[in-house]
Amino acid sequence: MTLPEFEETIESFKREYLTIVKKNGPDYIWMAPHKNDWYHSQYFVIDVRRNIDTELELSLNINDYNVIDKQLLARLGELKNYLLRENFKFKTITEAKDKYKEIANQNPFVLENKRGELVYSEKSKINNIEFDNTLKAQKTTSQKRDINVDAIFGDLFLTDELKSSFYNALKSKGFVILAGISGIGKTKIFENFVKNFPVDNSLFVPVRPDFRDAKSLLGFYNPLAEEYQTTPLLELIIRASQQQNLKNPYFVLFDEMNLARVEYYFADFLSVIESKRDDKGFTTQSIQLHNSISDKVRQQGVPKEIKLPPNIYFVGSVNIDETTHMFSPKVLDRAFTIEFKIDGFQKYIDFLHDSYEKDYTLPSEFLKKLKRDFINDSYYTQITKDDIFIEIANQYFEDLEQINSLLPTNLKFGYRVFDEIISFIYNSENSILSFIDNREAFDLAIKMKILPKFHGTRDKLESVFDDLLEFTENNGLLHTTKKIKQMMNNLQLIGYTSFM
Repeated sequence: MTLPEFEETIESFKREYLTIVKKNGPDYIWMAPHKNDWYHSQYFVIDVRRNIDTELELSLNINDYNVIDKQLLARLGELKNYLLRENFKFKTITEAKDKYKEIANQNPFVLENKRGELVYSEKSKINNIEFDNTLKAQKTTSQKRDINVDAIFGDLFLTDELKSSFYNALKSKGFVILAGISGIGKTKIFENFVKNFPVDNSLFVPVRPDFRDAKSLLGFYNPLAEEYQTTPLLELIIRASQQQNLKNPYFVLFDEMNLARVEYYFADFLSVIESKRDDKGFTTQSIQLHNSISDKVRQQGVPKEIKLPPNIYFVGSVNIDETTHMFSPKVLDRAFTIEFKIDGFQKYIDFLHDSYEKDYTLPSEFLKKLKRDFINDSYYTQITKDDIFIEIANQYFEDLEQINSLLPTNLKFGYRVFDEIISFIYNSENSILSFIDNREAFDLAIKMKILPKFHGTRDKLESVFDDLLEFTENNGLLHTTKKIKQMMNNLQLIGYTSFM
């Protein structure tokens, strides 16, 4: 089937009272029923693809990218999962329409009124279209947010999106970069979060401009004293590696991480973090510390090399100004980068009023739940490519493939980033701090994992941004779209842009 023949077929579908909801490309469109034919909804659509040169592929799908109402999203999510599981395929538009009507009758999913009653009734006003009254569904309630969730970060003004991004990124990777202007809460989000764990399980490391290599973090062997000059970070890693402590998470903040070149002093960590893990979760590669056979060193308990345990998490706070260094792609590729920004002083004042004298103490049962969520059955951040992981990957690989196809060679991403995006969605599904749905998690993962590597001049990035923006807008990636527009605006104003 040629492209003109495909377009002509689509026009014939439109004459059969189908309306194009969204066109994703020359070979792929979404069409919703028309009011004069059968059940109508902008959310429940028929996928029409030019499968191969000789035929079409029709299937049922859900368009929920711009839905804000959480109750409606929940119902649409149930229907989407059902359609994905059953994998309906049709040869003719008549078959697709018949199945559509059958499913629409069995799965009410349209929000009827302000009381939150979810119905699919023919008399309801659906998308400003009147129908006859026949069918009504049971009222459903959205999942209530645990009252303790906001207390995890204490008296710190943060959006729900940022809280969930930080929490689930740390769960998924174990290396998170917090970027933003000074005085916006990058350090405090770490401090407030680790208050929920034992005081000895976290460490604050202020980075200095003279950090040149791993000795700045892990110490060194002093041949004159015949002993090892240890550091708090090395001591924490050794403590976290002990068998009795492997069921407890440990957290490290590198404050002002880019005052020195991260690629120099953090190089050993960057390499070892990405090595394979053994059956206990330790890295198979190690960081060399010394070759001494000194009795003093042995008594100190400092090993010749260390392997990173599964229960240690690294966080870096960064400011971007004339005193700091930009991150290389090697660093950004290995981390989730979260942007901190001002959300308005009026909202801040409202938050202060609401939080005044508020008790942020978390009950012991919730603290146990928080700890279990992070321990993840002792797997911590290891990516388990089980059936659920593969199911999510099957849902998003086409989007990721298309995004990668739009990027120049120096900005393309590999299997590691693919795995980490899917892992972020996977870990967000049943998290204490969840998102509206998996699509929002996917949106934020794209923003955190792909956009940070974008920096350069107008002639280098303008056409790339144009293509990427078209994709994100067409696919309802609201967070990524907003950030791309901000970066494009800087590109127009000063001829240069960057994520941070």
